[in-house]
Amino acid sequence: MKKKGEKEAEVIHNKGLFIVALFILAPIYVFASLFVLQFLCLFFLFIVIGSRLYAECLVHSIKIIRRDMELREFRQQWARVELVVENRGFLPVFLLALRDGTGMLPLSKGNKTLCSLPARSRFTFEWQGYCSDRGVFMLGPATIQGADPLGLFPFQVMFPEQIKLFVYPTARSAHLSFRDGVPLGRLLSQNILHEDLARPRSLHPYQMGDEQRRVNWKASVRSPGRFGMNLMVNEYEATVSFPMSVFLNLDIDAYPVKKALSFMERVIEVGATLCLLSAQKQQDIGLVIFSQRKTFVINPSRFALITILEALALFESDGRTGEKGDCVGVLLESAKRFPAGVKIFYVGPVLANDDYIRLNILKKFRLNIEYFIIDERTAPQFSYGGARQYQVKEFGDDIL
Repeated sequence: MKKKGEKEAEVIHNKGLFIVALFILAPIYVFASLFVLQFLCLFFLFIVIGSRLYAECLVHSIKIIRRDMELREFRQQWARVELVVENRGFLPVFLLALRDGTGMLPLSKGNKTLCSLPARSRFTFEWQGYCSDRGVFMLGPATIQGADPLGLFPFQVMFPEQIKLFVYPTARSAHLSFRDGVPLGRLLSQNILHEDLARPRSLHPYQMGDEQRRVNWKASVRSPGRFGMNLMVNEYEATVSFPMSVFLNLDIDAYPVKKALSFMERVIEVGATLCLLSAQKQQDIGLVIFSQRKTFVINPSRFALITILEALALFESDGRTGEKGDCVGVLLESAKRFPAGVKIFYVGPVLANDDYIRLNILKKFRLNIEYFIIDERTAPQFSYGGARQYQVKEFGDDIL
């Protein structure tokens, strides 16, 4: 059983030359009577055997080590792959050709190189691939080609170890204001009722109406007043938490036939942008992906960003069935798992009037919803139950 990273195939070309040399030169050396002829046979036999042993030693002494076993990059960016070629033997390599497999990566450059390796040395090789498509790609295996100094016995060695490249959706820009969150979070608030008792800000002298539990007795002892100690009261930061969950309607039957794939890719980009925007503010984020095949749910969490981006990279659209799925029913069922105060961002095509009315029940669970609509027509400017509705641009760096 081969270990991880062990060579998969070792090919020594011109094996026929080695066999022919042995069967021809060896009998001539043994049975020839001329000293000069014996000397020439022995000389060429030594060259052939020495070259073969040299090539065999190089095959077993050259190793390839990958710096990263998993790579992550956003779409329309360049992914950088690094390999280290080591010569662990005592013989130098005069010329070595290295090639790394690009898998299904659409465009790449510089995945081939030539190098020479002295004994007990290493060479770092780097190439770049352009991530033009979203998805998961397997890069490798790497192949090296070399030969003995005389070139009599060229060899090729393939290292089967591969790495996984996650290409996330393109990160777009969005200008959204976070508001109407729940208290005790990380976003600063102007409402003093949202004070976070775990984040003290400053002290102020006691005033009529201040609660006794806010008195800082240690600071009061160190602050003598005119008639004894001067009572000091703690002040706290006013903050709110803005946990959110993005619901992506990726039912291909809900989109127009001609623009279905481009609209769905845009919806995925909007979902990734919203999650990144929330993660930058250190807020809890979740994701629900609805399609005809299955529903994927990630509950809101502060450390769910990588899982969400990987799920978006892995998503593949279903084939058309001719009938739309009940995305509203799935959204309502998924919302039952969310804690109170979560804001749900629906991203997808425009819904029917009855669907908007059905989603008003989320208020009973203390959940808010906002709509990001992508449609060939202009999305309705009015909203149902006070929910905000945005029109998503079909293309461009700005999603709104």
